[in-house]
Formats: sequence, C-alpha cells, structure tokens
Amino acid sequence: MKYVKILGLLAVAAAAMMALAASAGATIVKTETSGAAATPKIHAVNESTHVELDSPVGVIKCQSTVEGTVTSHGAGVTAAGPISTLTFTGCTEEWHVTVISSGTLEVHYTSGHNGTLTSNGAEVSATVGGITCVYKTTNTPIGTVTGGNPATLDISASIPVNTAKSSIFCGTNPTTWTGSYKTTSALYVGA
Repeated sequence: MKYVKILGLLAVAAAAMMALAASAGATIVKTETSGAAATPKIHAVNESTHVELDSPVGVIKCQSTVEGTVTSHGAGVTAAGPISTLTFTGCTEEWHVTVISSGTLEVHYTSGHNGTLTSNGAEVSATVGGITCVYKTTNTPIGTVTGGNPATLDISASIPVNTAKSSIFCGTNPTTWTGSYKTTSALYVGA
C-alpha cells in the first residue's frame, strides 16, 4: 500500500511538472504591453536604406517589406503564422530578387517584450548577369524581435543555398542575411 501511495504522489508530481513545462513554452503576441493575446497583421519595412544578402557572387542590397498574420499562440504553443508578403525591391548592382515562397515565421519568447525569430519555407531567387542563386529557410533562426511601438526585427541569419536550383557559382555555403525592420504598429511578445 505504501508503494501505491508513493507511485500516486510521483504521478501527481510528474503531471504538475508537465503543466509547468507546457506553460513555460508558451509565446503570445500583444498589441499593448499589458494587453491580452492578439492575432494582429504585422507589417514591417527595412529600417535603414537596405537589407543585405551576402552571396558568393556579390553583396545584394535591397529594400524589403514583410507582412504576416499571427494565427497561433498561447499555452504550450509558439506564436506563428504565414508570411503573406515578402519583397526585396530596388536592389543595387542590377540584382533582381524574386520571392518563390514567403514561408512562415515563428516567435519564441525570451524576456521582457522580446523574442527570437525562426523562418520556415521562405525561398528567394537572386539573379545577376545570368547567374541565379536560390536560398531557402528550414526552421532557420533569423534574428530577434524587440517589442515596442514600433517593434524592431533585427535580422542576422545564415540562409542555406538550394544547390539543386542554383548556379555552380553560388557555391554551397549559406548566405548571410542582415538588416533591421520596423513594424508599422505596436507589437509585444510575452509568455
């Protein structure tokens, strides 16, 4: 009988630990610092003159816009949603960047009103002088979000090259994507 009670206590303790772990993994998005969880449309534009893709063929500098809607978040769930718009325009040095797929974006809460960003399924094609390099994210960490009004998305990512779709001149090493985006409205990350 003593062992049955001990096993029962262990089961209760294990259930409590799993509940804590599930709530610890939660990430929510808010439009006010003390507000409730929301599913806003998020629109962000590059903060400085350009964002950069550092390809083996050359540095690609473009203006960029990203837009998406949060479709999932809450207890035990990462805040995530599809990217509806991803553009790279006004590129320098005659580069032309085409978005093949915008993919999805996840936000993982870290502290304060901040989080880290992960991209999945975004694929872009960068072409110059007949050379095409294709890059695709697969659960790729791409940077951080600092909550605020506006919020800042700081991008510092290593994006894998899709060698099956790219010119041999693109190499096999990932390209570096760097830049900073500002949201056009308030955005806060919480747990």
